Amino acid sequence: MKRHEVKRILSGPAMLLIPLMLALTGCGGERGNEPATKEMENRPVDTTPVTLQLFLQQSVSDQDVNQIWIEPLKKIYPHITLELIRPGKDVTIDSLIAAGKIPDMIYAFNGILPGYYLTDLLMDMSPLIKQHQIDLSRFDPAVMQSIAAVSKEGSIVALPFTNQFAALYYNKTLFNRFGVPYPKDGMTWDDAAELAKKLSRSEGGVKFAGMDVETVSRVARPLAALKIDGATDKASVNTEAWRKAFDLVRTVYTIPNNERPSNTNSLNRFMKEQSVAMLGTVNILAQGLEDAMKQGLDWDMAQYPSYKEYPNVSTIVDSHVFSITKTSKHKDQAMLALKVFTSDEVQLKSTKTTGRLTILNNNDVKQQLGKDMPFLQGKHLDAAFKSKIIASPAFSRFEFGANSNALTDAMYEYIDGKDINTTLRDLEQKINTNIANSK
Repeated sequence: MKRHEVKRILSGPAMLLIPLMLALTGCGGERGNEPATKEMENRPVDTTPVTLQLFLQQSVSDQDVNQIWIEPLKKIYPHITLELIRPGKDVTIDSLIAAGKIPDMIYAFNGILPGYYLTDLLMDMSPLIKQHQIDLSRFDPAVMQSIAAVSKEGSIVALPFTNQFAALYYNKTLFNRFGVPYPKDGMTWDDAAELAKKLSRSEGGVKFAGMDVETVSRVARPLAALKIDGATDKASVNTEAWRKAFDLVRTVYTIPNNERPSNTNSLNRFMKEQSVAMLGTVNILAQGLEDAMKQGLDWDMAQYPSYKEYPNVSTIVDSHVFSITKTSKHKDQAMLALKVFTSDEVQLKSTKTTGRLTILNNNDVKQQLGKDMPFLQGKHLDAAFKSKIIASPAFSRFEFGANSNALTDAMYEYIDGKDINTTLRDLEQKINTNIANSK
Protein backbone atom coordinates (compact mmCIF):
# COMPACT_ATOMS: atom_id res chain seq x y z
CA MET A 1 0.00 0.00 0.00
CA LYS A 2 1.28 3.45 -0.89
CA ARG A 3 1.85 5.97 1.87
CA HIS A 4 -0.95 8.26 0.68
CA GLU A 5 -3.40 5.35 0.69
CA VAL A 6 -2.70 4.46 4.32
CA LYS A 7 -2.73 8.12 5.22
CA ARG A 8 -6.25 8.36 3.80
CA ILE A 9 -7.36 5.39 5.93
CA LEU A 10 -5.81 6.83 9.08
CA SER A 11 -7.36 10.23 8.60
CA GLY A 12 -10.95 9.03 8.22
CA PRO A 13 -11.94 9.47 11.87
CA ALA A 14 -10.54 12.97 11.82
CA MET A 15 -13.83 14.08 10.27
CA LEU A 16 -15.26 13.64 13.76
CA LEU A 17 -12.94 16.23 15.26
CA ILE A 18 -15.33 19.12 14.62
CA PRO A 19 -18.23 17.75 16.73
CA LEU A 20 -15.74 16.43 19.26
CA MET A 21 -14.06 19.80 19.68
CA LEU A 22 -17.48 21.38 20.12
CA ALA A 23 -18.13 18.85 22.88
CA LEU A 24 -14.77 19.61 24.49
CA THR A 25 -15.53 23.32 24.43
CA GLY A 26 -18.99 22.85 25.87
CA CYS A 27 -17.77 20.71 28.77
CA GLY A 28 -14.63 22.58 29.70
CA GLY A 29 -16.12 24.94 32.27
CA GLU A 30 -15.86 28.10 30.14
CA ARG A 31 -17.56 31.40 31.01
CA GLY A 32 -20.58 30.58 28.87
CA ASN A 33 -21.42 27.79 31.34
CA GLU A 34 -21.19 29.85 34.53
CA PRO A 35 -24.91 29.73 35.43
CA ALA A 36 -25.02 25.95 35.14
CA THR A 37 -21.74 25.71 37.04
CA LYS A 38 -23.00 27.83 39.94
CA GLU A 39 -26.25 25.89 40.04
CA MET A 40 -24.28 22.65 40.20
CA GLU A 41 -22.00 23.96 42.94
CA ASN A 42 -24.93 25.06 45.08
CA ARG A 43 -27.01 21.93 44.57
CA PRO A 44 -26.58 19.49 47.49
CA VAL A 45 -25.52 15.93 46.67
CA ASP A 46 -28.27 13.39 47.25
CA THR A 47 -26.76 11.04 49.84
CA THR A 48 -29.50 8.43 49.68
CA PRO A 49 -27.72 5.04 49.61
CA VAL A 50 -27.47 3.70 46.07
CA THR A 51 -26.01 0.54 44.55
CA LEU A 52 -24.59 0.85 41.04
CA GLN A 53 -24.39 -2.34 39.03
CA LEU A 54 -21.33 -2.52 36.77
CA PHE A 55 -21.02 -5.12 34.01
CA LEU A 56 -17.34 -5.97 33.50
CA GLN A 57 -17.00 -6.84 29.84
CA GLN A 58 -13.27 -6.23 30.32
CA SER A 59 -11.58 -8.31 33.01
CA VAL A 60 -10.28 -6.61 36.16
CA SER A 61 -9.10 -8.50 39.25
CA ASP A 62 -10.93 -8.11 42.56
CA GLN A 63 -7.78 -6.62 44.10
CA ASP A 64 -7.52 -3.96 41.41
CA VAL A 65 -11.25 -3.20 41.56
CA ASN A 66 -10.90 -2.48 45.27
CA GLN A 67 -7.80 -0.31 44.83
CA ILE A 68 -8.85 1.86 41.94
CA TRP A 69 -12.65 1.96 42.10
CA ILE A 70 -14.34 0.80 45.29
CA GLU A 71 -12.02 2.41 47.88
CA PRO A 72 -11.68 5.82 46.14
CA LEU A 73 -15.45 5.91 45.54
CA LYS A 74 -16.26 5.11 49.17
CA LYS A 75 -13.81 7.78 50.33
CA ILE A 76 -15.64 10.56 48.51
CA TYR A 77 -19.19 9.22 48.15
CA PRO A 78 -19.77 6.65 50.93
CA HIS A 79 -23.46 6.40 49.98
CA ILE A 80 -22.59 4.87 46.57
CA THR A 81 -21.87 1.13 46.45
CA LEU A 82 -20.41 -0.58 43.40
CA GLU A 83 -21.72 -4.07 42.60
CA LEU A 84 -19.86 -6.07 39.94
CA ILE A 85 -21.44 -8.35 37.36
CA ARG A 86 -18.85 -10.55 35.70
CA PRO A 87 -19.70 -12.34 32.44
CA GLY A 88 -19.95 -16.11 32.47
CA LYS A 89 -21.59 -19.05 30.75
CA ASP A 90 -25.09 -17.90 31.61
CA VAL A 91 -24.33 -14.24 32.25
CA THR A 92 -24.05 -12.07 29.15
CA ILE A 93 -25.30 -8.63 28.34
CA ASP A 94 -28.02 -10.26 26.22
CA SER A 95 -29.17 -12.48 29.11
CA LEU A 96 -29.29 -9.45 31.40
CA ILE A 97 -31.37 -7.53 28.87
CA ALA A 98 -33.74 -10.48 28.46
CA ALA A 99 -34.15 -10.72 32.23
CA GLY A 100 -34.79 -6.99 32.57
CA LYS A 101 -31.65 -6.60 34.68
CA ILE A 102 -29.69 -4.10 32.63
CA PRO A 103 -26.73 -2.75 34.65
CA ASP A 104 -26.19 0.92 35.36
CA MET A 105 -22.75 0.91 33.74
CA ILE A 106 -20.66 -1.17 31.36
CA TYR A 107 -16.86 -1.38 31.37
CA ALA A 108 -15.64 -2.49 27.96
CA PHE A 109 -13.14 -2.17 25.09
CA ASN A 110 -13.99 0.81 22.89
CA GLY A 111 -14.17 -1.46 19.82
CA ILE A 112 -17.29 -3.27 21.02
CA LEU A 113 -19.27 -0.15 21.90
CA PRO A 114 -21.11 -0.12 18.53
CA GLY A 115 -22.84 -3.36 19.48
CA TYR A 116 -24.12 -1.82 22.70
CA TYR A 117 -25.00 1.44 20.99
CA LEU A 118 -27.09 -0.18 18.27
CA THR A 119 -28.99 -2.32 20.78
CA ASP A 120 -30.09 0.98 22.31
CA LEU A 121 -28.21 0.41 25.56
CA LEU A 122 -26.02 3.50 25.42
CA MET A 123 -26.88 7.15 25.69
CA ASP A 124 -25.27 10.44 24.79
CA MET A 125 -23.58 11.30 28.06
CA SER A 126 -22.80 14.89 27.00
CA PRO A 127 -25.55 16.55 29.11
CA LEU A 128 -24.40 14.65 32.21
CA ILE A 129 -20.77 15.45 31.42
CA LYS A 130 -21.64 19.14 31.21
CA GLN A 131 -23.80 19.03 34.34
CA HIS A 132 -21.03 17.39 36.38
CA GLN A 133 -18.30 19.63 34.92
CA ILE A 134 -16.13 16.89 33.47
CA ASP A 135 -13.37 18.52 31.42
CA LEU A 136 -12.92 16.31 28.35
CA SER A 137 -9.81 18.22 27.30
CA ARG A 138 -7.96 16.38 30.10
CA PHE A 139 -8.18 13.13 28.16
CA ASP A 140 -6.03 11.86 25.29
CA PRO A 141 -7.54 13.43 22.12
CA ALA A 142 -7.13 10.23 20.06
CA VAL A 143 -9.06 8.26 22.68
CA MET A 144 -11.90 10.77 22.72
CA GLN A 145 -11.93 10.84 18.93
CA SER A 146 -12.34 7.06 18.87
CA ILE A 147 -15.26 7.27 21.32
CA ALA A 148 -16.90 9.94 19.17
CA ALA A 149 -16.53 7.61 16.17
CA VAL A 150 -18.99 5.15 17.74
CA SER A 151 -22.01 7.23 16.77
CA LYS A 152 -22.59 8.98 13.47
CA GLU A 153 -23.40 12.16 15.37
CA GLY A 154 -20.14 12.11 17.32
CA SER A 155 -21.97 11.67 20.63
CA ILE A 156 -19.96 10.92 23.76
CA VAL A 157 -21.29 7.49 24.78
CA ALA A 158 -18.46 6.63 27.17
CA LEU A 159 -15.67 8.04 29.30
CA PRO A 160 -12.25 6.37 29.12
CA PHE A 161 -10.35 4.86 32.02
CA THR A 162 -7.18 3.27 30.62
CA ASN A 163 -5.38 3.00 27.30
CA GLN A 164 -3.54 -0.03 25.99
CA PHE A 165 -0.03 0.11 24.56
CA ALA A 166 1.81 -2.47 22.48
CA ALA A 167 5.26 -3.85 23.34
CA LEU A 168 7.63 -6.70 22.57
CA TYR A 169 8.13 -8.82 25.69
CA TYR A 170 11.09 -11.20 25.69
CA ASN A 171 12.44 -14.13 27.68
CA LYS A 172 15.99 -13.22 28.68
CA THR A 173 16.79 -16.80 29.68
CA LEU A 174 16.23 -18.08 26.13
CA PHE A 175 18.27 -15.25 24.60
CA ASN A 176 21.12 -16.01 27.00
CA ARG A 177 20.86 -19.75 26.42
CA PHE A 178 21.18 -19.39 22.66
CA GLY A 179 23.69 -16.53 22.73
CA VAL A 180 21.47 -14.06 20.89
CA PRO A 181 21.51 -10.30 21.66
CA TYR A 182 18.35 -8.93 23.26
CA PRO A 183 15.85 -7.07 21.04
CA LYS A 184 16.26 -3.32 20.79
CA ASP A 185 13.89 -0.39 20.51
CA GLY A 186 13.24 0.81 16.97
CA MET A 187 13.22 -2.59 15.26
CA THR A 188 11.19 -3.16 12.11
CA TRP A 189 9.21 -6.35 11.63
CA ASP A 190 11.95 -7.52 9.25
CA ASP A 191 14.49 -7.07 12.06
CA ALA A 192 12.29 -8.96 14.52
CA ALA A 193 11.74 -11.83 12.07
CA GLU A 194 15.50 -12.20 11.55
CA LEU A 195 15.95 -12.32 15.31
CA ALA A 196 13.22 -14.95 15.59
CA LYS A 197 15.07 -17.18 13.12
CA LYS A 198 18.06 -17.31 15.46
CA LEU A 199 15.89 -18.36 18.40
CA SER A 200 13.49 -20.86 16.81
CA ARG A 201 14.86 -24.35 17.36
CA SER A 202 14.20 -27.79 18.80
CA GLU A 203 16.47 -29.13 21.52
CA GLY A 204 16.08 -32.35 23.47
CA GLY A 205 12.61 -32.86 22.11
CA VAL A 206 11.51 -29.39 23.25
CA LYS A 207 10.53 -26.81 20.65
CA PHE A 208 11.38 -23.16 21.32
CA ALA A 209 9.56 -20.50 19.29
CA GLY A 210 11.42 -17.34 18.41
CA MET A 211 8.40 -15.04 18.26
CA ASP A 212 4.64 -15.07 18.73
CA VAL A 213 2.78 -12.11 17.22
CA GLU A 214 -0.65 -13.45 18.21
CA THR A 215 -3.05 -13.25 15.24
CA VAL A 216 -3.18 -11.29 12.01
CA SER A 217 -5.66 -8.83 13.52
CA ARG A 218 -2.99 -7.70 16.01
CA VAL A 219 -0.39 -6.86 13.35
CA ALA A 220 -3.04 -5.19 11.17
CA ARG A 221 -3.79 -2.59 13.84
CA PRO A 222 -0.81 -0.31 13.05
CA LEU A 223 -2.23 -0.10 9.52
CA ALA A 224 -5.64 0.97 10.89
CA ALA A 225 -7.08 -2.12 9.20
CA LEU A 226 -10.38 -3.45 10.52
CA LYS A 227 -12.28 -6.42 9.11
CA ILE A 228 -15.45 -4.44 8.51
CA ASP A 229 -16.13 -0.88 7.39
CA GLY A 230 -17.88 0.82 10.30
CA ALA A 231 -19.84 3.12 7.99
CA THR A 232 -21.21 0.47 5.62
CA ASP A 233 -21.11 -2.76 7.67
CA LYS A 234 -19.41 -4.46 4.72
CA ALA A 235 -16.22 -6.54 4.73
CA SER A 236 -13.07 -4.47 4.17
CA VAL A 237 -10.40 -7.20 4.14
CA ASN A 238 -9.53 -7.28 0.44
CA THR A 239 -7.06 -4.40 0.77
CA GLU A 240 -3.34 -3.77 0.55
CA ALA A 241 -3.18 -3.21 4.30
CA TRP A 242 -4.56 -6.68 5.00
CA ARG A 243 -2.22 -8.20 2.39
CA LYS A 244 0.70 -6.67 4.27
CA ALA A 245 -0.57 -8.04 7.60
CA PHE A 246 -1.18 -11.53 6.17
CA ASP A 247 2.30 -11.53 4.63
CA LEU A 248 3.82 -10.66 7.99
CA VAL A 249 2.17 -13.52 9.91
CA ARG A 250 3.14 -15.99 7.19
CA THR A 251 6.74 -14.77 7.30
CA VAL A 252 6.82 -15.22 11.07
CA TYR A 253 4.94 -18.49 11.39
CA THR A 254 6.73 -20.29 8.55
CA ILE A 255 10.10 -19.87 10.23
CA PRO A 256 11.21 -23.46 11.00
CA ASN A 257 10.24 -24.38 14.58
CA ASN A 258 8.25 -21.15 14.94
CA GLU A 259 4.89 -22.52 13.87
CA ARG A 260 1.89 -21.36 15.89
CA PRO A 261 -0.60 -24.18 16.50
CA SER A 262 -4.28 -23.32 16.18
CA ASN A 263 -6.17 -22.66 19.44
CA THR A 264 -2.92 -21.46 20.99
CA ASN A 265 -2.91 -19.19 24.02
CA SER A 266 -0.03 -16.81 23.39
CA LEU A 267 0.19 -15.60 26.99
CA ASN A 268 0.44 -19.17 28.29
CA ARG A 269 3.23 -19.95 25.82
CA PHE A 270 5.22 -16.98 27.06
CA MET A 271 4.44 -16.90 30.78
CA LYS A 272 3.60 -20.47 31.80
CA GLU A 273 5.32 -22.73 29.28
CA GLN A 274 8.13 -20.17 28.82
CA SER A 275 8.82 -21.63 25.39
CA VAL A 276 8.52 -18.38 23.40
CA ALA A 277 11.46 -15.99 23.18
CA MET A 278 9.47 -12.91 22.11
CA LEU A 279 5.80 -11.99 22.38
CA GLY A 280 4.32 -8.97 20.65
CA THR A 281 1.12 -7.93 22.40
CA VAL A 282 -0.62 -5.24 24.44
CA ASN A 283 -0.14 -4.29 28.09
CA ILE A 284 0.21 -7.48 30.17
CA LEU A 285 1.94 -5.90 33.17
CA ALA A 286 -0.99 -6.86 35.42
CA GLN A 287 -1.90 -10.04 33.55
CA GLY A 288 0.26 -12.65 35.26
CA LEU A 289 3.86 -11.51 34.82
CA GLU A 290 4.47 -11.30 38.57
CA ASP A 291 3.34 -14.91 39.08
CA ALA A 292 5.37 -16.01 36.05
CA MET A 293 8.48 -14.47 37.57
CA LYS A 294 7.94 -16.60 40.67
CA GLN A 295 8.01 -19.59 38.31
CA GLY A 296 11.36 -18.53 36.86
CA LEU A 297 10.47 -16.19 33.99
CA ASP A 298 13.26 -13.64 33.50
CA TRP A 299 11.77 -11.08 31.13
CA ASP A 300 12.01 -7.55 29.88
CA MET A 301 10.40 -5.52 27.13
CA ALA A 302 11.35 -3.54 24.05
CA GLN A 303 9.51 -1.21 21.71
CA TYR A 304 6.87 -2.91 19.56
CA PRO A 305 8.30 -3.54 16.06
CA SER A 306 6.89 -1.44 13.23
CA TYR A 307 6.41 -1.63 9.50
CA LYS A 308 9.33 0.07 7.78
CA GLU A 309 6.92 2.26 5.81
CA TYR A 310 5.33 3.48 9.05
CA PRO A 311 8.05 3.71 11.70
CA ASN A 312 7.12 3.89 15.37
CA VAL A 313 3.41 3.21 14.83
CA SER A 314 2.24 0.39 17.12
CA THR A 315 -1.54 0.21 17.17
CA ILE A 316 -4.84 2.03 16.99
CA VAL A 317 -6.57 3.32 20.11
CA ASP A 318 -7.45 0.35 22.29
CA SER A 319 -9.00 1.82 25.41
CA HIS A 320 -11.16 0.48 28.22
CA VAL A 321 -14.12 2.74 28.85
CA PHE A 322 -17.16 3.25 31.08
CA SER A 323 -20.61 3.75 29.60
CA ILE A 324 -23.77 4.66 31.49
CA THR A 325 -26.77 2.73 30.22
CA LYS A 326 -29.86 4.50 28.98
CA THR A 327 -32.11 2.59 31.38
CA SER A 328 -30.16 3.35 34.58
CA LYS A 329 -32.18 4.95 37.33
CA HIS A 330 -29.02 6.31 38.91
CA LYS A 331 -27.38 8.27 36.12
CA ASP A 332 -26.23 11.15 38.35
CA GLN A 333 -24.65 8.78 40.85
CA ALA A 334 -22.99 6.86 38.00
CA MET A 335 -21.49 10.09 36.69
CA LEU A 336 -20.23 10.94 40.17
CA ALA A 337 -18.48 7.57 40.19
CA LEU A 338 -16.94 8.22 36.77
CA LYS A 339 -15.76 11.62 37.92
CA VAL A 340 -13.89 9.86 40.73
CA PHE A 341 -12.47 7.15 38.43
CA THR A 342 -11.16 9.70 35.92
CA SER A 343 -9.76 12.07 38.55
CA ASP A 344 -6.05 12.85 38.64
CA GLU A 345 -5.74 11.04 41.96
CA VAL A 346 -7.28 7.75 40.80
CA GLN A 347 -5.59 7.86 37.41
CA LEU A 348 -2.22 8.29 39.10
CA LYS A 349 -2.95 5.46 41.52
CA SER A 350 -4.11 3.14 38.75
CA THR A 351 -1.02 3.88 36.66
CA LYS A 352 1.41 3.43 39.55
CA THR A 353 -0.13 0.48 41.39
CA THR A 354 -1.86 -1.61 38.71
CA GLY A 355 0.25 -0.87 35.63
CA ARG A 356 -2.63 0.53 33.59
CA LEU A 357 -1.67 3.39 31.31
CA THR A 358 -3.63 6.55 32.07
CA ILE A 359 -5.94 8.13 29.50
CA LEU A 360 -5.06 11.56 30.84
CA ASN A 361 -3.27 13.83 28.41
CA ASN A 362 -0.54 14.16 31.03
CA ASN A 363 2.98 12.87 30.43
CA ASP A 364 3.95 13.22 34.11
CA VAL A 365 1.25 10.71 35.08
CA LYS A 366 2.13 8.40 32.19
CA GLN A 367 5.75 8.27 33.31
CA GLN A 368 4.61 6.86 36.66
CA LEU A 369 3.66 3.58 35.00
CA GLY A 370 4.28 0.71 37.44
CA LYS A 371 6.30 2.81 39.90
CA ASP A 372 4.60 1.19 42.92
CA MET A 373 4.86 -2.36 41.57
CA PRO A 374 8.12 -3.79 42.95
CA PHE A 375 8.38 -6.63 40.41
CA LEU A 376 8.56 -4.05 37.59
CA GLN A 377 11.53 -2.17 39.01
CA GLY A 378 14.46 -2.26 36.59
CA LYS A 379 12.28 -3.19 33.62
CA HIS A 380 12.49 -1.15 30.43
CA LEU A 381 9.02 0.37 30.82
CA ASP A 382 10.00 3.30 28.60
CA ALA A 383 9.34 0.90 25.71
CA ALA A 384 5.63 1.54 26.30
CA PHE A 385 6.06 5.17 25.21
CA LYS A 386 8.32 4.77 22.19
CA SER A 387 5.57 4.20 19.61
CA LYS A 388 2.62 6.25 18.41
CA ILE A 389 -0.94 5.12 19.05
CA ILE A 390 -3.10 6.32 16.17
CA ALA A 391 -6.79 7.19 16.23
CA SER A 392 -9.13 4.30 15.61
CA PRO A 393 -11.38 4.03 12.58
CA ALA A 394 -15.06 3.53 13.33
CA PHE A 395 -15.72 -0.05 14.43
CA SER A 396 -18.68 -2.02 13.16
CA ARG A 397 -20.95 -3.96 15.52
CA PHE A 398 -20.01 -7.03 13.43
CA GLU A 399 -16.23 -6.70 13.86
CA PHE A 400 -15.89 -9.52 16.36
CA GLY A 401 -17.53 -12.87 17.14
CA ALA A 402 -17.91 -15.15 14.14
CA ASN A 403 -15.95 -12.79 11.93
CA SER A 404 -12.94 -12.96 14.23
CA ASN A 405 -13.04 -16.75 13.88
CA ALA A 406 -13.29 -16.42 10.11
CA LEU A 407 -10.22 -14.18 10.07
CA THR A 408 -8.18 -16.62 12.16
CA ASP A 409 -9.19 -19.52 9.91
CA ALA A 410 -8.12 -17.50 6.86
CA MET A 411 -4.77 -16.71 8.49
CA TYR A 412 -3.98 -20.41 8.95
CA GLU A 413 -5.14 -21.22 5.42
CA TYR A 414 -2.73 -18.62 4.05
CA ILE A 415 0.12 -19.85 6.25
CA ASP A 416 -0.55 -23.36 4.93
CA GLY A 417 -0.11 -22.22 1.33
CA LYS A 418 -3.39 -20.82 0.02
CA ASP A 419 -2.75 -17.87 -2.32
CA ILE A 420 -3.45 -14.41 -0.98
CA ASN A 421 -6.02 -13.36 -3.60
CA THR A 422 -8.19 -16.41 -2.96
CA THR A 423 -7.70 -16.12 0.80
CA LEU A 424 -8.92 -12.54 0.99
CA ARG A 425 -11.70 -13.02 -1.55
CA ASP A 426 -13.07 -16.05 0.32
CA LEU A 427 -12.73 -14.23 3.64
CA GLU A 428 -14.60 -11.22 2.29
CA GLN A 429 -17.44 -13.44 1.13
CA LYS A 430 -17.56 -15.30 4.45
CA ILE A 431 -17.71 -12.07 6.47
CA ASN A 432 -20.45 -10.57 4.32
CA THR A 433 -22.45 -13.79 4.65
CA ASN A 434 -22.04 -13.73 8.42
CA ILE A 435 -23.22 -10.12 8.52
CA ALA A 436 -26.25 -10.86 6.35
CA ASN A 437 -27.20 -13.79 8.58
CA SER A 438 -26.89 -11.64 11.70
CA LYS A 439 -29.24 -8.88 10.59
